[in-house]
Amino acid sequence: MTDRPGPWWRQRRGRFTAHWPTRLPGVRFLARGTLTHLVSPGPAGTYHAVAARAAARLALDELGRGISGKHQPEDLECAQHMLTLAVSPWHTPDGWPDLWFKARLTLLLPQQDADRAQRHQDALRNVELRLAQDRLQRQQLARIVTDRDSARVWWLERHLDNLTSLDWGAFQAVFRPLTGTAVTEDTEAERFARTFLYVWEQLDAAPGRKARFVATARTLFDQMDWADEFPWPSPPDDLKPATPSPATTRLTWEDEQ
Repeated sequence: MTDRPGPWWRQRRGRFTAHWPTRLPGVRFLARGTLTHLVSPGPAGTYHAVAARAAARLALDELGRGISGKHQPEDLECAQHMLTLAVSPWHTPDGWPDLWFKARLTLLLPQQDADRAQRHQDALRNVELRLAQDRLQRQQLARIVTDRDSARVWWLERHLDNLTSLDWGAFQAVFRPLTGTAVTEDTEAERFARTFLYVWEQLDAAPGRKARFVATARTLFDQMDWADEFPWPSPPDDLKPATPSPATTRLTWEDEQ
């Protein structure tokens, strides 16, 4: 087996046209030019002319598809150079030791496929632009919104054109938990304030229960010697809890000990 055909081999030349895929689905290159193939004149290598031509075309088609399928439509020039380097030397197809071929091809991008590629590029550019804008907005938001106060200012600025749509409930429920840290946004004082506010709202529905609650709290402050700092007025006399006797108090302490 030789690495190239001999000068005495029979030569055949014909036109070649094929549509080869690109890396972009639905968009194809157009390859056209001439295909030259040679067959051995010896008895052992005698092939039917139609079969030899078909084998050469199939081998060239497989070679060209492998190159074009690695390139985007906009890489037409690069694909053309790689195709030229690949098909210019002599090749022998697998299973056909007495058949050689080479080609001279021009690679084109038809207008219909060029339009499809352009629409794809436009859509891709729009998606990339939208993603870049979203990324910039997130970065700007991270710089501006650093604590509760800046979050409130940002929320207010978002609704300056239509203050009637300003919904602080949505801000508290959705946006505020996403800002700051657990230390700055959920301190012990705030948790206690929310708990006490819940209790106070429950007591508002029953004034008598609220008065008893205040009286009980005042008694606790009195026993802790904090009465001078008690923030609410004294309850009515009929709601004041009975003051325990000293004996009862001493008995309680002794029992606990």
